[in-house]
Amino acid sequence: MEKNSINRKDFFKKMGILSVGAMSASTLISACGGAEAPKADTMNADKAMKPAADPCADLTGLTDQEKSTRDALGYIAKTENPEQVCTNCNFWQAQVGDAPCGGCTLMKGPIHPDGWCKSWFAKAT
Repeated sequence: MEKNSINRKDFFKKMGILSVGAMSASTLISACGGAEAPKADTMNADKAMKPAADPCADLTGLTDQEKSTRDALGYIAKTENPEQVCTNCNFWQAQVGDAPCGGCTLMKGPIHPDGWCKSWFAKAT
C-alpha cells in the first residue's frame, strides 16, 4: 500500500468534517446578510411585496421570431426621453377600448404607450 493512499474510513471522516464546515460557513454567511427585511402589514402585503406589473409585458402567443424582432428593435416599455414615446411615433397603433396597450406596425405584441424603440419616427403632424 502506498504511503499517500487513504482508506475508506479516513475518507468518510474527512468528508464529514468538510461537510459540517461548509454548512456552518454558509449559515454564518447568510446570518451576516444584514438586518431583517421589513415586514409589511397584512392588509397591504401583496402590494408591498410585488412591484407594479407592466400590463404590456405579456408576450404569450408570440413566436420566437416575433420576440426576436422586438429585441432587435430595442423595444423598451418606458422611454428615457419623454419627447419620444410610442404614442407620438408614426408606427403607433392606438389602444382599442379600455386596453392599456396599443400596437405597432413594425412588431407584434402589446406596446406600452410610454415605450420606445430604435425605429421611433415622429408622427406626421
